[in-house]
Amino acid sequence: MSVNTVETKGMLNTKNFIKNVVSDYLNKCILCHRCMDACPVTKGQFSIQELNQAIQGDRPVPSVIKEFVFHCTQCGKCVPVCPVNIRRDYMVRSLKAKLRYQRPWSYRRYLLIKGPDLKGIQRFIQKLYIAFKKITTKDLACFMETTPLKKADVLFYPGCYIYSKKTVRQTLRLLDHLSCSYSVLGGVTACCGQPHLLQGEFDEADYCLKLLHGKIKTVSPNIVLTSCAECFEAVEQIKKIFNEDFEILSVVQYLVRYKEKLPTGKIRGKLTIHDSCRFKKESPQGLAARITAQMFGELVEQTTSEESSCCFQWNHGQDPFNGSRRKIYLTGVKKNAPTLVCNCLTCYEELKKIHTDVEIIDVLQLFEEAVDALQSRNGTL
Repeated sequence: MSVNTVETKGMLNTKNFIKNVVSDYLNKCILCHRCMDACPVTKGQFSIQELNQAIQGDRPVPSVIKEFVFHCTQCGKCVPVCPVNIRRDYMVRSLKAKLRYQRPWSYRRYLLIKGPDLKGIQRFIQKLYIAFKKITTKDLACFMETTPLKKADVLFYPGCYIYSKKTVRQTLRLLDHLSCSYSVLGGVTACCGQPHLLQGEFDEADYCLKLLHGKIKTVSPNIVLTSCAECFEAVEQIKKIFNEDFEILSVVQYLVRYKEKLPTGKIRGKLTIHDSCRFKKESPQGLAARITAQMFGELVEQTTSEESSCCFQWNHGQDPFNGSRRKIYLTGVKKNAPTLVCNCLTCYEELKKIHTDVEIIDVLQLFEEAVDALQSRNGTL
């Protein structure tokens, strides 16, 4: 059972859901410790029984468990290994809610300007940020912080990543190449609420999701597209909770669906895929990324020991070992291929910050390079 399958019709109450499901999990846990063994951030500093105790009611949370809670990235590696089907990530999420007023500054900073109807200094800073971005990114300003009024078959929802200029421009260019009828919904005021949810701010997350649903309804799309795995998860939740009949696809899924309208050809050498914690290897999004890599290059799969399903974005730099983990991961990637293709925009934005001789690209770049090559050939004819 997950938050994405809450059986409510038009209602959201994540706080109560988490409270009830976590209570059930505490009764079911057999203390086998498999979830903690699978965790990429804990080092066995405490027992699973101590962790369970810290979750309960008003019990104090020991400092070592507080540290773990803020190191947790909500990657979900703890979930498939549980023999009694407990969502340990939800249990830690409940701890994040319990400790929300003790969050490190990096957590609070991440949410500083995200969400609708901010108050006081947050609202002031948000308005300054938006004004600056609209001035410095004029070609995308018309899509920022507006609710589209035009009904369209496709709604492209970049959310907060409207300010990720390269990926948004790539998406718009490719949709135009397909002669797609689309509207765009993006901006920090149209946040999907997942950043709040992953920090335990359940009421704020529900509010963002409810408002996002209303904005999507103004477009009445048949398809909603996004490149962000967290946004994808939020829109998927909207679809289920509010009984919507639109289809939710990652942008690369949509492009692969219409690949016959796009140029093809081997324009790259060896490529390997970075599978995110939400767009896993076996998911439709992971499959679409692999089809894309095979269209434009030679796909090289990573070995089990080299696989990574976490970019370590969601602990907001709290774990000092994030850097060494990424370095080890990218060293393994380099043995396979010179280019790492990211299937999730969050992963791309996080991994591209790293100083490495591995080329890190968004999967959409492969399609754009193919369009560039086609236009170059046509220009020389």
